[in-house]
Amino acid sequence: MWFSAILISTALLEPVVDMEPVFWHPVPRQALVTAAADSSHSFDVRHYRLDIELRMSDAGYRCHEQVAIKSNVSLLDSFTLDFAGLVCDSVIHNGRAVQFDTPPGYLRIGLAQPLPGGDSTVVDIFFHREPTAPQIGFFFAQPPAVLHAHAMTCGCPRDNHYWFACWDWPADKAERGCAINLILPDTFQGCANGMLDSVTVVPGGKRVWWWRHPYPIATYLMTFSASRFARWDTVVTTLNGDTVPLIYFMWPRDSAATRTGYRLVPDMMRYFSAPDRFGKYPFERFGLVPGYYGFPWGGMEHQTQVMIHASYIGGGGEAIICHELSHMWWGDMVTHQEYADVWLNEGFASWAECLYMGHLNGRGYFQNYIAGKARQYFTQHRSRDFPIYNPPWSEIYNYGIIYCKGSWVLRMLQFVCGDTAWEQPGELFRALRVYADSFRYGTATTENFRQIVEQETGRNLGQFFEEWVYDRGYPKFRLFWSKERSGDSWDVAVRVVQQNDTNSRQVFVIPFPIQINCLGESIRVLADIQDSIYTARFRMLREPVGITPDPDNWILDSCYVSQVGVEELAGEVKVNQERVGIICNPSRKGIRLECFGGAPDIIEIFDCGGRRIWFFSREGNGYERMQTVWLAVPNGVYYVRAVFCQQEERLKVVVLD
Repeated sequence: MWFSAILISTALLEPVVDMEPVFWHPVPRQALVTAAADSSHSFDVRHYRLDIELRMSDAGYRCHEQVAIKSNVSLLDSFTLDFAGLVCDSVIHNGRAVQFDTPPGYLRIGLAQPLPGGDSTVVDIFFHREPTAPQIGFFFAQPPAVLHAHAMTCGCPRDNHYWFACWDWPADKAERGCAINLILPDTFQGCANGMLDSVTVVPGGKRVWWWRHPYPIATYLMTFSASRFARWDTVVTTLNGDTVPLIYFMWPRDSAATRTGYRLVPDMMRYFSAPDRFGKYPFERFGLVPGYYGFPWGGMEHQTQVMIHASYIGGGGEAIICHELSHMWWGDMVTHQEYADVWLNEGFASWAECLYMGHLNGRGYFQNYIAGKARQYFTQHRSRDFPIYNPPWSEIYNYGIIYCKGSWVLRMLQFVCGDTAWEQPGELFRALRVYADSFRYGTATTENFRQIVEQETGRNLGQFFEEWVYDRGYPKFRLFWSKERSGDSWDVAVRVVQQNDTNSRQVFVIPFPIQINCLGESIRVLADIQDSIYTARFRMLREPVGITPDPDNWILDSCYVSQVGVEELAGEVKVNQERVGIICNPSRKGIRLECFGGAPDIIEIFDCGGRRIWFFSREGNGYERMQTVWLAVPNGVYYVRAVFCQQEERLKVVVLD
């Protein structure tokens, strides 16, 4: 840390001395179809208070919960919370025990008096967790499975109701936040969302750790951890002039390692909170705690208290940490209203992760890094694909689509909005800050985001969102070009053929950048692609030697380039709809093949006498991608045999002088 650090030794255990990422979540449990995933239910949650007493010798605990609610109907006489794997002992309202029942997955509570519309009340719920209950949302382990007894919660997307009674959907945030008070044996320490108000001693050799978080919070972002923790703090001053406390918890043995592993957090905070990027950090602090047991993910964006996989304590988790930190803006401050809009969380954070990793390592690194996201999506696309909006419930955290393609949607929006200067945030970032201000501490939908960007940039993005957000797939371009001298100049003819697979829409309408490489200079032009075939001619002062499609990697596409003769381009370039195609048949002086969607397993070319004159094997040659085959042969008739995944294609080609 290169900012002044203040050590707060509340753990009192021992002195603290100076010292391609995995993001996807497990398949979420099936949502109960009877629960409404919106904020139109009969009440709104205003605040949660949890007084949780953990023995730390087994997985059981007792809890006194207070939930403040507001009536959304004229008279509210009962309400229902999500509740599973727990035992409710009693419910108190207005000083009276009230009736309740626990149908599977729920806690139904009758109020002592009906609550008029717009009025608020507090209900006390007393419940406990049996030590033998399934570890869902709440996890506990003790030696020898772990070094120290450890209790923690992580309930994304809808498992927090396995450790307390709540409305377990993101649309209804607790508008006044939460208070989580951990009653622990005095040799243990606890952390939770927000700031530690105090630690008090209570009878029986116990302490209470009083955590307060007064900001609106979605249920899945609430968390606590308890173990034999050490703690160290520092403060970062942002470019806005704000000071943000950074608070870290870990086992004492890991304290020194985290000084290395977390060294870039202040720089990340300054980068994201810059006035021209995401703007002011939205909460009272930021911190990290390892998920020492039961935590299978790289990181989880619990509000103010990110949980990180223990393998990243000592380093190597820069991408994970910046991804989760960016969620404080995109996911925590502005939360997806429904899981149909989950890409607003994960796509945004994956894009932000790419931005910071590029800032840290340079533009070339960024290009390779975000290209890796594209490859992840292409791999996913080959097996199955669906729109990033409203994914199937079991796929809401699909890494290739929600995270990787989602990040590319933001990348392409930068291009469409003209926000293309490296490390100089422009129009899209300004729109993002307006989006943040418009939905600060609330929830938003995909349409909310689109409308804000349109409003701030003056662009109509309906077509863009229809193609990239509400539909699946991506474009596959084949670019043919030719050159011809024209006096002292050169004419370049370009034809872009869009040949998309059956897992994508037929045509993507998009501006497509092309770089014409000439002797001594390069000229960039923009192809305004509106149909499956685009043609254009450009005049160059110097001789063209090649064409580079999308040189700065702005568009999520694949594009194969072929130079052909003037006569061939002027005529009809024949495009075969199979996996391997012949360019111009009959052709002149040779055979030109194009391969679509990766290299074939085998390609063989035979002359008319049946003699094999050329052979390719993906296994033998070690190529996963092969675009063009050019083979100079005498005039005659030839036969091509290609094998893709045990499916054979045969083609005939005629070669003329």
